[in-house]
Amino acid sequence: MSAHSLATRYGKSLLGLAQEKGKLEEVFKDVKAIDSILENNADLRTAFKSPIIPTDKKLTIIKKIFEGKVSDMTYKFMELATKKRREAELQDIFAAFITQYNFIKGITPVKLTSAVKLDGPQVQGIINSLKGKESLTTVELHEIVDADIIGGFILQYGDKMLDNSVSRSLNNLKTVIEDDTYIKKYS
Repeated sequence: MSAHSLATRYGKSLLGLAQEKGKLEEVFKDVKAIDSILENNADLRTAFKSPIIPTDKKLTIIKKIFEGKVSDMTYKFMELATKKRREAELQDIFAAFITQYNFIKGITPVKLTSAVKLDGPQVQGIINSLKGKESLTTVELHEIVDADIIGGFILQYGDKMLDNSVSRSLNNLKTVIEDDTYIKKYS
């Protein structure tokens, strides 16, 4: 079984169980927090992925870090995944859970990259335009500032990308100039 389908299956199982027990929001909050911890802690990710560290040590790590700090359901899920030797995929499993949660709640994650921090009305205008154009109900916005795009913005959502950056326009212009076919036409 591929890592992606394994993560999707486990994520869907956790989501279904949380829905069944009426703890979806609680588990979602836990999963987001744990995902953030894993994202920001390379040592923990490495420990979970290491085949050298025995399962009982990994269970001890999970107990020390997460017991009493996350819901019982989330904690037991992490224990079970570790006992089944799936701890290396926890981050992917939680990403799959979040994706499926967003789908059932009608939430569309949107990444907005701009050269400078945009003010509230600018961001709201972009999001309202996107909502109207794509018929989105709820948008979960992630703003990124990247001076390399020089100006404008890049929107990424689902499998789509809208690149209105100055760097993209300059690259397009450079390509046109380097392609000297227009010179040959008029020479």
